[in-house]
Amino acid sequence: MSEMILPGTYIEVRAEGLISAGRISTGNIGIVGTASKGPVNQPVLISSLAEAKEEFGEGDPSNATLMTALALIYKNGGRTVYAVRTGQRSQYTFQIAQEDNKTAQEDKETTPILTLQARTSGDADNLKIKVSEASKDSENSDTGGSPSTDKVTVKLFEGNRTKETESYTVTSFQDLAKQINDQADSLISAADLNETLKDTLPPKVDGTDGKFEGGQDIDYPAGLAALEKEIVNIVVLAGQDIKQAKMLEALQTHLKTTANIKRERIGVIGTSLEEDIPPANDIPAADRLILVTPGIVTKTADRTTNLSGGYLAAAVAGVLSSLPVQTSPTNKTLVLEGLTTEFNSGELEKCVQNRMLTVEKRNGFRIVKGITTHNGAWRQITTRRIVDYAIYGVRSSCDPYIGKLNNTRVRSAMKATLDGFLTRMVDNEALVSYQLDVSATRAQEIAGETMVTMTLMPTFSIDFVKVTMYLS
Repeated sequence: MSEMILPGTYIEVRAEGLISAGRISTGNIGIVGTASKGPVNQPVLISSLAEAKEEFGEGDPSNATLMTALALIYKNGGRTVYAVRTGQRSQYTFQIAQEDNKTAQEDKETTPILTLQARTSGDADNLKIKVSEASKDSENSDTGGSPSTDKVTVKLFEGNRTKETESYTVTSFQDLAKQINDQADSLISAADLNETLKDTLPPKVDGTDGKFEGGQDIDYPAGLAALEKEIVNIVVLAGQDIKQAKMLEALQTHLKTTANIKRERIGVIGTSLEEDIPPANDIPAADRLILVTPGIVTKTADRTTNLSGGYLAAAVAGVLSSLPVQTSPTNKTLVLEGLTTEFNSGELEKCVQNRMLTVEKRNGFRIVKGITTHNGAWRQITTRRIVDYAIYGVRSSCDPYIGKLNNTRVRSAMKATLDGFLTRMVDNEALVSYQLDVSATRAQEIAGETMVTMTLMPTFSIDFVKVTMYLS
């Protein structure tokens, strides 16, 4: 809009020249774990260990994985953390003994038939399940009616209550699953019905033929879901490793989900105490996943405790969050008390070949090579972080232009904004160079589309130095 200053003199101010990329976070950590107190499945923004203790209480790895992991994050340079205390969800799976193993009570192989799981997570979901003895339905049997039918009653108890919360009288596992899922206000849902055994009847819960087994299950997927909309760059499951039930699957699902909703991030998870070097086939090739090994040792005045690589993941996340996106974690030191395994050179080589971020004891505790589990272009962590930074920057640069005119002048201003952002990445040595074009055909102008095409050349770190010596 023109503003008259003097007769015959007009000034038009166009805001496009003032648009620049906004601030981009690179080191925000999201973490999910158990704690002795605090809100359930709600992200809490904390910036120090003291704040964390006030919010989530004290604890140790046996009952408060969140606090143990947070201590490692802050010791290793972490600053901004979105912490989620995960709730607990009761889950019971009916396991029936296989015929050829009924005598081997200790090592009995079982087949799962049906899983019953609380619909919501939280401290109140401490459900217990009891199954009565099978009984005969004698209706019409004395008068020549239909044959009698075996039935059992499945009762649900909440917490320590002695009176059942829900009760179902059923003739088969399929009948039980249907009755539960048809009841909208039921506390539980039924899933994973075994098609082969669906028409069988649940024996008594404490019988030798089979029983519902389970109890409180830590609901990490719900905790991860609470982090989806936060601006998080690195995500960790406190104390969880790839051998724990469905933890790797939950983390990978979260990484895919957040990438689809424009909340890209990297996940860090560790190996188990029992298996420092898992087979290569067990390690998924994922550009947003970092697998760390080995486990770590923690020491107190009265004991030494070995912890899985799930806690090393927290320390690595702290280091990553403190580094610019273009700085590799290779050869960086970690603040640790010890490692559960000190690999020899052959084992270190195998770990790197298996695409694992490995820590060795060498002038402190050092990261051997900063890599993801990807086996191609995204192998280096820095490449993934640089491109994610560019993605966030391009969005931040282009979003203010949404709704403005789709003409040459505005597109030139958009290109200047993007040029400014990418030039800063070159100056900061995140990029070697780039090529950029902003254009639109007449048909694209009519459709409201503008095409931004760019080629980025990210920097790479020095992972090893090859020396050739000549003597004369």
